[in-house]
Amino acid sequence: MTGNQKTGLDRLVLHVAASAGMPNLFNPYADTDPAIDVPDAASIRCRNLRRYLHAFAGQDGIDLWLGEAPSRFGARRTGVPFTGEGRLVELSSHLAISPFEIATTADAPAAPPSGTSRQIWGALPERLPLFWNAVMHHPHRAATPLRNRTPSRSEIARSRNTLALLVEAIRPRRILAIGRVAEGASAGFGVPVTYVRHPAQGGAAQFRAGVLAFQRTTS
Repeated sequence: MTGNQKTGLDRLVLHVAASAGMPNLFNPYADTDPAIDVPDAASIRCRNLRRYLHAFAGQDGIDLWLGEAPSRFGARRTGVPFTGEGRLVELSSHLAISPFEIATTADAPAAPPSGTSRQIWGALPERLPLFWNAVMHHPHRAATPLRNRTPSRSEIARSRNTLALLVEAIRPRRILAIGRVAEGASAGFGVPVTYVRHPAQGGAAQFRAGVLAFQRTTS
């Protein structure tokens, strides 16, 4: 890992944590949910994200898989995109890094993996891509903070500088945009973008076919 790249990744984590929150956006890297989180949950999620990003530092030819936003059972709880608590041990083993930390209390209700997460993990190539989201905060409805919603155009626009910092630090060779939200967010960075159908709402088969086609091509 070069000093400049490490500095860039650390700056990215600080930027995500410091990004201004909104009433209907939960920032996993700054906010805590007293119902399920340990007191220093936000710091734990920052450390998890930093450890995750550092695992890719120094690598060439990284593929970036871009989603929409954290889910209520994924990065909202762990800090790692597309990764619920049940996948943390597997992910750290794949990346050959020290284990991730748990940010929720021992008596917090178990978090089942989302259908999207299951499909993504079921389609992974041998060399892991880097996971990220167009919006790194969890969008939810006002009266139901644990209900996912699609991020708004303004939320996506405000998050472009975060994605720009990631692209600058990692320099991915190409982006797999999972869904139209991710496709729109990933345009304009000078990196080849391939759209695949989002696996939710009946799109699983098309998603898998798109990922297979993506893996057979090179940039």
